[in-house]
This record gives sequence, structure tokens and C-alpha cells, in this order.
Amino acid sequence: MPPGTPTDHAPRDRLGPDHHAPGDRLGSPPAATDVLALADRLFRWADARDWAGPDPYDGLTGPLGRLAVHRVLRQVLLQTVKRSRIDLRPVLGIHPLRTATAAGTAAGACARLSASPVWRERALRLGRSAAAEQLSGRYAGLWRYEFDVQTRWAYYPASLPNLVATTFCADGCLDTGTLGDEAVRTLAHGLLEHLHNGEFFTYTPASDVLVHNANLMGAALAGRLARTGTLPDELADRLVDAARGAVEVSLNGQRPDGSWPYGRGSRLGWVDGFHTGYVLLRLERAGTLLGMDVRAPLERGANHYLRDLFDGPLPRYFAGGRTRRDPNNDATAVRMAAWAAERGFAATDFAYAVLATVVDRYPSLGTDTRAGGSHENRALWESPRWSTAPLLDALTALHTALPGRPQPAAVAVQPTAAAS
Repeated sequence: MPPGTPTDHAPRDRLGPDHHAPGDRLGSPPAATDVLALADRLFRWADARDWAGPDPYDGLTGPLGRLAVHRVLRQVLLQTVKRSRIDLRPVLGIHPLRTATAAGTAAGACARLSASPVWRERALRLGRSAAAEQLSGRYAGLWRYEFDVQTRWAYYPASLPNLVATTFCADGCLDTGTLGDEAVRTLAHGLLEHLHNGEFFTYTPASDVLVHNANLMGAALAGRLARTGTLPDELADRLVDAARGAVEVSLNGQRPDGSWPYGRGSRLGWVDGFHTGYVLLRLERAGTLLGMDVRAPLERGANHYLRDLFDGPLPRYFAGGRTRRDPNNDATAVRMAAWAAERGFAATDFAYAVLATVVDRYPSLGTDTRAGGSHENRALWESPRWSTAPLLDALTALHTALPGRPQPAAVAVQPTAAAS
């Protein structure tokens, strides 16, 4: 194994004593032996709130957001709301959001369990909800975030579609069969017309910045749409050509150590866990759909992910950095650990150790308990888009990939030789 590959560490040994206060919390490792029961509880928690809640990036939706007309002001306000140790949303007039992205992600998660009538009904209901938010007008067929976002590299208002929202919503709708043929055709045209620049897929129609996870999301979605069998041959061929070219662009962006930077450019060179997970999942899917051999770069990428984005079973946020709580990154780590075990990149025990670790650090849902006894901004942990839906997706993927496996509270972590 390469240096730094996850080795034996029990989750509780790494995290120390359980400091959670009593309450209706998601669970701790000894109580989380049934992954499906855990998924069911998480679904019911979010569904009781109609999948509405805060979002880490909703800081511009209140009255102050309308006054922040400069890039710096927008970024300061958004990051202040996101990073504050107390929830500033009630004071700033920021109300809970119901996002199509959360519905689409959760719909796909539930669709994996469609053999069950209960989960099938849940999948269809969420899929229809996401499908109802498909845009019309200039950007017909695409999806957007319901809030303005200012990042270090771009500003995109709520009126503008983006590729990440489009992919999660489209996949959820396609998984549940809730898009009609005309809606699929409109989506395909919109993807090519507004989110492809002739070289790669762009994050928004207004940006030509290469963001690898978004580019590969676009390639995988284009490949999937081309194989629906409902599109004209000429349109399907255009989708395939665009997708193949986009995959090649991101393959050329892989670093010698197997990692991908967030994007192309000096300010976009960081490597983090959940975006790396998105890259690996979409690269594999695109390669399969397009008939491209991506095994070697995929293995190098998986090797880097397991080596540099975990400390034992504890997910790291940045490659090689210290661990940091973030529910999306944690959920993606569970999703990727299941993927790595299913593909032979890691041992099965590793996936369950990661889940045990994540569940142990996850805060109570629907109570005033903070993660690890701290006073962190609870909105980050109760976001349907950033927290609940991604974790539900990870749990149903784990249940499907590695069914019937008992989950110990603490297990040895040992990737297989395939990751070395």
C-alpha cells in the first residue's frame, strides 16, 4: 500500500468520547447497525419538514443580500452567514428553502430501493417535485439553485441555471421516470446550447471556467441522455461527441498523483473530498456510457482519494489536510467508501468504518444539540440539499452495494491491494 493509505483505526478511538447530548439524534454506531433503517429515519425526518430548510449558501436571500451589489460584499455576507457559529438567518430575514436539487438527489437515492412500494412512492413523489422545477423560457430544460451564489471565481444569480443542479435533478427524474420524452429533448438541447462551450461543459451559461466535477457531470448526463432512445439520432450523436471531448479535457487535467484540482486556473488548484468524489463517480459513469476506457485514471484517482482524503476512516475536507466537519463531505465519503469497496479499491470493512465514523460525528437532527458539543451553525447540518439528501444517497448506495453486511461499531480499516 502507498504511504498514508487508511489503516487500522477504530472510529471511537479517533474521535474520543461521545459528547452528544440526549435527544432525537440520527444515531450512534451501536444504534446504526441497520443501514436501511437509518435511511428510513433520515427520510422521515426531512419529509416531515417538506424537504425545506437552510442552506450553507443562502446568505444572499435576505434583505441584506439585495443591498450587496459588489462581489466582495456578496462574498463577505454569504461566508459570514455560512461560517457563523450561531445561526444568523432569523435575524437577517433568511427563510427556509425547498430546493429542486435536494428533491432530485433524494429521488435518485429512493429509486435504488424501488422494489419496496414505500420507497417507490417516495422516489416518484420527489422525482415529480424535481421535474416540476425544470425551467422554461430562455433556459428551458435546465435547473437552477433557488438562491444567488458568489464564489471566489464566479457569481451566479438564482435566475441562471447551473450544471450541478441540472445534473442532480435530471438524474433523479430519469431514475424515477418522471420526465416525459419532450422534457428529455428540451433538456438535451439546453445542455448543449447553454452549458457546453465547444470544448467542455461549463458550470453556468455565463462562465467559461473549467470546473472538473461539473464538466464530468455534464459529460455523464450527456452520455445518459444519448442512450435514452427517445432523441433524434443527430441530437444523440452531438451529445456523445460533446461528452467524449469533455471527458478527454478532464483526463488531461489529472495530476501525476492521481488528483484533480477543483478547476483550471491558479485560484482553483485546491483538492477536496466531495468534489473528488463527484469526479470519480461521474468519470466512471461517463466512461461506461460512452464506451471509453478510463480504468487507469480511475484507479489512480481512487488511490489518491483513499490515501489523501481520509485519516483512517475519518474524512478529510482538503487533501492531506486536517479533518473538518462538513455534512456534504462526510456524506460523500460514505458514498465513495461504498463505491470503493464495491469496485475492489478498498475492503468492505472500510465502508462500514467510514459510516460509523460519520454517524458518530453527525449532530442531532431536529434538536438543539450541536456537533461534538460545540456551538457550530446548525443550519449547515440541517440543510436538505447539503446534508440530508446527500447522506440519504450515501446510505441507499451503501445498502445496495454491500447488502446484508452487519455494521460493527468499530472495525479495522484496510483497503485492498487494488488501491495500492
